[in-house]
Parts: sequence; C-alpha cells; structure tokens
Amino acid sequence: MNAFGSKQRLFWGRQMLGIFFLISLTFPQTASARHIVIRDKTLSDTLAKKEAILILTGFGSLYHSAREQKRQFKERGYDLFIPDYIRRSSLDDCMEALDKFAKKQRLHEYRKIHVFSYIIGSWTLNKWIEKNGLQNIGSIVYDRSALQERVPPIITETNPFLSKMMFGKVIRELAETPYKGIDSTAGIRIGLLMECKATRVLWSKKKAYDLMPPPDFSVQAMGQKCRDYCYVFASHDDLYTNLKDIAPMVLQFFRTGNFGAQADRTPCSEDPFKPYRKT
Repeated sequence: MNAFGSKQRLFWGRQMLGIFFLISLTFPQTASARHIVIRDKTLSDTLAKKEAILILTGFGSLYHSAREQKRQFKERGYDLFIPDYIRRSSLDDCMEALDKFAKKQRLHEYRKIHVFSYIIGSWTLNKWIEKNGLQNIGSIVYDRSALQERVPPIITETNPFLSKMMFGKVIRELAETPYKGIDSTAGIRIGLLMECKATRVLWSKKKAYDLMPPPDFSVQAMGQKCRDYCYVFASHDDLYTNLKDIAPMVLQFFRTGNFGAQADRTPCSEDPFKPYRKT
C-alpha cells in the first residue's frame, strides 16, 4: 500500500463521515424550508411577462450547498428557483416534491421556464414532464456525465449499507433506472453539458470503475436528443463549486438555443483521473 493510496482512503473516510453528519442534519425525509427563491427586482411583477430559471441540483448540494449556483444565476434577467426536492424514499417522491414546489411558486404562470438540471434532477424532471407535459418549459440544459453516473451503481454495490444510510433508497433506484429521454421536437430547446473529469469519489472507487466497460462520451450514448451540446473538463464537484466559465454558456443557451462559439464540442482528450495521479 503506497502513501498516496492511504491518503486517498483517509480522505474518503473523512468525506463519508462529514457527508453523513450533514445529511443527518439537512436531508430529512419530509420537505424542508431550504428552497431558494430569488426574484430579479428589475423585472415586471406580472409573471406572464417574466421568465425564470429552475435549477435542480443533486446530491452534491448536500455538502457543497447551492451558493455558487446563486452567485452565477441570480439577477441575470430571470427569477431564480432552486427547490429542495430530493427525497430519500424514491424518484417518484422527488417528482412529487418538485410538483408541489412548482405549484406553490406558480411556475406555470411564467412566460417561460428554463431548467438547468443535475443528474438526479434530470431523472426527476423527465418523470415530471412525463406526468405533466412540457407546459411552459422553454429550454433545458442537462448536466450529464458518463463518469459520475457510474457512482450510484458502484457505491450501492460496494457499500450498500452506507450508501442507503446516507442517501436512502433513492440512490439504488437511481442506480437501477436507465435514463429515459424526452422528445426534443415539441418546441423545446435541449442542451447537453457533458463533464469529462472524474470526481474524488470516483477516484476512490477506481478499482470498481476499472471493472466496468470503458465509458462512452458520445452524445448518442446519453440517450437524449438535443439542439446543442458541449464538453467541459470539469468534475461533478466543479459543477457545484466553480461555474464561472460554465454559467455563461448555460445562460447563452437559455437565450439563444446554443452554447456559443466558446463551447467545446469535441470529447475531452485528457485523462479523467489526471488531477489525482502522482506526477
């Protein structure tokens, strides 16, 4: 056992303890009051004349918070909504929590809603659309990762007790539920933002990762038709902590239906685990 490996295991152990502590305090089975609602004061008070951004964060918000999302997306000409919708019990309960939030905030009365959804948010959103239709959703940017989407199946197999204790039954359901894309031909603009860098959590589970087939970073492998796509050499953690270069592309997609000339549409060539390797 080399010193680097020992440090990684120690880091992961501390992370797990910290995450469990946070979840015990902030991730109850029932709805809490941790919704984030920020109105852009420069806009009309009439909902029918306004547009809004709905951000569906994932498990990372439990230990990273949504501070960076607020900083990068508030007061950009949209009202901003970041609901506390994740439920430990099931994806259906996540969807019902999202539906309750949408109704309470009268999202259906806005001229348009633009959605930026993280991984479990995408599964939840598509369930909601399947049940309720597109309504006034104008565009969706899905944050997808051929790497991070392997974490739920890996941790539920390698640490079933701990993963259930931390995240509830929903983590296994997410691991076992294939992504079901929505129709992108019904007047809605869909963009795919694809991560190319592994997280430290995935690095800590690299032995299990290496037993799986190589990841497919192609657009087709995502199972979601889209109008535009881009690749970012960023990890799933970076999508919570460092959106300085990514948020402008998401906002441009909401406004124009494309990520702009600055977007990289070629799969990343860097080693996904490069940041954690010894040099």
